[in-house]
This record gives sequence, structure tokens and C-alpha cells, in this order.
Amino acid sequence: MNRIQSAFDTLRALWVRAFLYITNPIFTRLLPDPYTNAGNIRATSKLTRESRVTMTEIVTSAHCNSMGICFAGTTLGWIDIAAGICAKRHGNAPSVTRSVDGVAFLRPVKEGDILKIQASVNKSWRTSMEVGVRIEAESPLTSERVFVAHAYLTFVALSPRPKPQTYLGRQFVQYQPTPVPQVVPETAFEKRRYDMAEQRRQARLHHHPAGANASLTDAIRDLLCYYAELQGQPRDDDEIHAVIDSHPAFTPSSPDHAAPPPSSMPLTRPVPPSPPLQPQFKRRYSMDPAMEQPIASMIMQDTFAEVVKLVMPQHANTLGITFGGMIISWMELCALSSANHLAKAYVLTASIDSLNFIRSTRIGDVITVRSVVSRAYTSSMEVYVTVEAENLQTGETQFTNDGFFTMTAVDKELVPVKIAQIVPQNETEVRLYKQSRERRNKRLVYRQELQAIVTK
Repeated sequence: MNRIQSAFDTLRALWVRAFLYITNPIFTRLLPDPYTNAGNIRATSKLTRESRVTMTEIVTSAHCNSMGICFAGTTLGWIDIAAGICAKRHGNAPSVTRSVDGVAFLRPVKEGDILKIQASVNKSWRTSMEVGVRIEAESPLTSERVFVAHAYLTFVALSPRPKPQTYLGRQFVQYQPTPVPQVVPETAFEKRRYDMAEQRRQARLHHHPAGANASLTDAIRDLLCYYAELQGQPRDDDEIHAVIDSHPAFTPSSPDHAAPPPSSMPLTRPVPPSPPLQPQFKRRYSMDPAMEQPIASMIMQDTFAEVVKLVMPQHANTLGITFGGMIISWMELCALSSANHLAKAYVLTASIDSLNFIRSTRIGDVITVRSVVSRAYTSSMEVYVTVEAENLQTGETQFTNDGFFTMTAVDKELVPVKIAQIVPQNETEVRLYKQSRERRNKRLVYRQELQAIVTK
């Protein structure tokens, strides 16, 4: 009986899919367009300045960590909003984030800074467009303005149709990509960005995350899922114990009741120390004794972290699709947690590699973010982060995106702190560890190119 029911459900799903595939273009064209219904005419081309956006944000304590440094995820969220407004203004249609190129932060944003975020469409294709965003920070005390970072985001315009209210309507009205106007650059600077946008697009098309490293990506995701299952399960060799410390108002302060000093508490399972990496140039490091690391090395599994979030209406756009900047901020939160497992210091986000959103997430989805430190250098570390979305109604779980974050350990004076090294324990971790060197070299080259552009 179960086999008959299963076969019937499969045939019904195939029939509905075929029917929707044939009739969807017809129904899409018959649906009203709010922009044209308002008496407007859709243009085939637009000037760059017509969709330019300038945002101003004041960095408050709610946006910062304990050092008064703004979270990179917060800044990226503002970048995504500015770019989204620019893309929507250019296409006169709802737009969603498709990808974010690598972002390097040349200067930390501090509490009290006034951020100026400028976004403009560099180039558009049939249904997608590249938006360039430039971020500058201004000190309210000195009025000094410094360059912070710039980013390139790719957006896809979706059909501006009314939101369906019935199940049948939702089946017919799937938000499909819709054509956008072509960009017409005017100045020499806009023309140069127009030409460079095509080069970056070709580079994105040739970069397939599911290509040569697909086996490694799948393997590391499975490994992180295994680590998640081990969370909360006691281990025979686990030496990490939470100390029960009495409140000083009720317990007299005496040596008998004092908690053991942090240096005497084992923080991780003993592992063979790995040789420290030799720096290629002389660099100043923190001499603060409070920043001295209690261990010399840590196995990769002990840096695992997991963050679970529920997508609420305030996290999504008008189509109910989660903001890309919100996903990135959750990814940074998880990456910071992994980095703090390894480095007993203040941790800042130095850069983020390119992110490709393979699938969109919607209101009501449960987002699971997992991360692990893939490699540590003298004072910086690379953190691999993966994101999955679970539909609670269907029980389906899908991979949405992943990425690499570069974190730097510093003291209160923002001086780099030497950290422990990562020791991979299995074949998957070793492959992830070894490929980190190539990714790091690409980041350093990109950072040097960015600094050269800014200092011209």
C-alpha cells in the first residue's frame, strides 16, 4: 500500500511540475506589473547616476564588540542594504543578492565613527547587475575621513508581481528573473568601472565552488555535521570542566574558596605541538602578559562552533527572502566563536572571501551555521563557515552557501597577538589545512592591489 501511495505521489508531483513548466510563462505575462500600472514606462537603459545611493550610518555601542570595534557583519549588512536599494532603483523591481566578492577591511570602524556608504550600478546584463559599494569612515572629533573598504555585489531582479494569497497562486507565481535596463556610463571613471565589471563577471563564471573542490567541500560539511552531533555528549578524555564559583557576597574570599587561576586549568585535550610558522618579515607583536596563550596547539575539532537562527520578518525583504547581509552577519558570529576557541584574545575580522548564495532562504526557515578554524598563522587564522537552511514544514534541509573568514587576534591596543596553531586529525582536515596557504596568498595579493589603488 505504501508503495502504491508513493508512486501516486511521484506521478502527481511530475504532472504538476510539467503543467507549471508549460503554463508559467503565460500566467506570468498576464499578471499585472505595479510599475507600469502606476503610469510609468519601463526604460531600456539608464544612466549610472540615476540609481546612485548614498547612506550615512553612525556606529553605536550596539554595533560594536567589547573593544568598541564595529562588527564586520554589521558593516556588510549596511553594504547589502545600500546595494539592494541601488539595484532595486535601477531595475524598478525587487532584487536579491546573488554573490558577494571578497571584501578586505583596511581600517577597523570604531564606535562613534560616521560611515558614508556609496553604491552605484557598474554594469547590468539581462537580469543581473553588479553594484559597487565604497565605505568611508569619518571621525566626528577631527572630521578626518579614511577609506575602510569596498565591495562588489551581484543582484538578480525578480518579477514585480503581487504576492499570491492562495496555494495555487503561489504555485503559479514563482518570482522569476526579469530583464533590467542597460547601464549607460558617462564619465571616464564610470566607463572604467563598466569595463572592469565584465572582467569580474567572467572570473565569477569561471569560479565554480562545486568544481574541483566539490569532494572536499562535501566532506568538510559532513565532518561539521558529525561534530554537531557530538556537541553535548560527554567524552571519556574530556578535561574541560566548568568551575562552580560562589558569589563573593555570600562566600568569604579566602584561598580555600578561590577558583584556580586560568593558567592552571587545562583548556583543551593535550595534543602534540606543531612547529610555529616563521614570519617572512619582522613585525611587532603584543607584549601584554594577559595575552599570553595557555596552549601551543589545538586540534581542529575543538574549534567547532554552531549557531542556529530562525528567519523572522525583520530579517527578510519584501519578497520574504532573507537579506544576504543578515546571513553574512550570522556567519561572522559563528566564525568569531570558533576563533575565540583558539585565540584567548580580542578577535577582529580582517577579510571575507567571495560568497555565492546557491539557494535563497525565506521567513520561517531555520538557519544552521557551522564553522571551524581551518588553519592558524602567527596572529591570524582562517575560519571555514558553512550554512544550511531547514524548512520546518517539509523537513527538507538544503545547503545554501559557505565561505572563508580571516580573523586577527589583537590586544587592547590593536597590536597582533601570537596564537596557538591548528593540528588537523584526519584526511579531510589535512586537505582543508593544506589548501589554506593558496587561499591566503590570493588574499594578500588582493589586499596589496587594494592598498595600491587607494594610495594613488
